[in-house]
Amino acid sequence: MSSLIRSHHTLTVVGDKAYIFGGQTSQGNLAANNIHSIALPTASTGTPEYQVLPAIAAEKDAPVPSPRTNHAACSLNNRVAVYGGCDEAGKVLDEGGKIWLYDTENLFWETLEHTSHPERVPPSRSNGILVAHDSNLILVGGNDPSETVLTDVWHFDCSTKTWNQLPHTPAVIVSAAMAGDTLYGISSSDTLSSEVHHLDIKFFEKKPPTWQTVSFPTNPLVPGPRPRMNGGLVVVTTGYGRNYLLYFFGDRRGGVAKGEILQWSDLWTFQLPSVNLRSKARRSISEAINPANIKDQIRTKFGADTGRSSWAEVEVQPPGDLHIHEGKVHPGPRSSFGYDVTTDGQHVVLWGGSNAVGEAEGDGWIIRLS
Repeated sequence: MSSLIRSHHTLTVVGDKAYIFGGQTSQGNLAANNIHSIALPTASTGTPEYQVLPAIAAEKDAPVPSPRTNHAACSLNNRVAVYGGCDEAGKVLDEGGKIWLYDTENLFWETLEHTSHPERVPPSRSNGILVAHDSNLILVGGNDPSETVLTDVWHFDCSTKTWNQLPHTPAVIVSAAMAGDTLYGISSSDTLSSEVHHLDIKFFEKKPPTWQTVSFPTNPLVPGPRPRMNGGLVVVTTGYGRNYLLYFFGDRRGGVAKGEILQWSDLWTFQLPSVNLRSKARRSISEAINPANIKDQIRTKFGADTGRSSWAEVEVQPPGDLHIHEGKVHPGPRSSFGYDVTTDGQHVVLWGGSNAVGEAEGDGWIIRLS
C-alpha cells in the first residue's frame, strides 16, 4: 500500500485493529490526517481488512488534528490518544496541552483539555512518549520548540481533566513503557553503558514516588542492547505471570565505523519482576496463582538466579509456513516506525519506518513471542 509508506508516525492497537496516524511520506511531506485502519489476524471474518478513515469531528465545526509527525500516541480504552508533534515546517505544534482522541467505534475525533490549573500544563513538544495507566495518561519527555531535550513527566487525570507533574526522569529517556503500575524508561549515557529506570505510580502513598535505576554495560563482551534512538519498547508476556520489556531496532548512537549500518536489527528482552500474589476480588483462583512468582520465590529461597533485571537477545525465527525465497523473513535494520503490542501482550505489530539507507518503508510485520 503506497499510501502507507511513511516514517515518524504512530501505530496504535485497539482491540483487533491497528490504527496508523500521521508521519512523513517517502517524498518528505507530511501524511494526511486520515486514520488508516488495518485488521489484525485475530479480527472476526466480517471485519474490513483495510480502511482509510477521514478526519471527522464529533460535533459540527469542531476541530480535528492537523497533519503531523514526531507525535506521541497510545490506546485509551476504545480510543487512540494523540499528543504533540511537528508541522510541515518542522515546528512544534502549540496546542496548549490538548489531547486528541479518536473514537474507534464511532469513527470521529474529540479533544481532552484541562479545565483547571492552567499553570500546570506541559510545554508543547515533539518526540514525547504517551502511555495509558488506569484509564488516564502519562506523558514522558520529548523536545520543546527550541529542541531542548525534556526530562519532565506528566499525569493527565481524564475524569478531572487536570495535568499534574510527576518526578523528572533521572536522565534523558529514549524509550518508555508501562507495566502495571510501574513506568519504565531506558537511557543511554554513553556507548559503554545504559540504564533502565522505573517509577511506581502510586498516588495515595505517604511518600512521593521516586525513580529507581538499574545500570547495565553495553559492550560486545556482555549481553545487552547497544545504545539506540527511535526504536521500540513495549511490555510483553510469555504467559504464566512472566513479563518482559522488549527493546528492538532503532538508530545507532555513538560512533559508527565506515561501512557499518546506521541502524540496529536486533531485539532484546529485559525480565521484569513476576506479578505479586495480591488478592483481588475480581480475580479467579487461576489468575491469582502465578506460576512465575512461585517459581521465582523457590529459586530465591535456594539462592538460584531468577533472571530478574537481566537482558537476553531474542532469537528470531521465520514462520513455519513460510517457504524459502517467498519473501523477507525479518524487517531488517530500521527506525522511526509505528508499533504497539496486541491486547494479549504476546504479539508486537509494527509498520513502516526508515530503512538502512534512509528510505521510508511501507511494510507491516507481526512479531510473535513464545
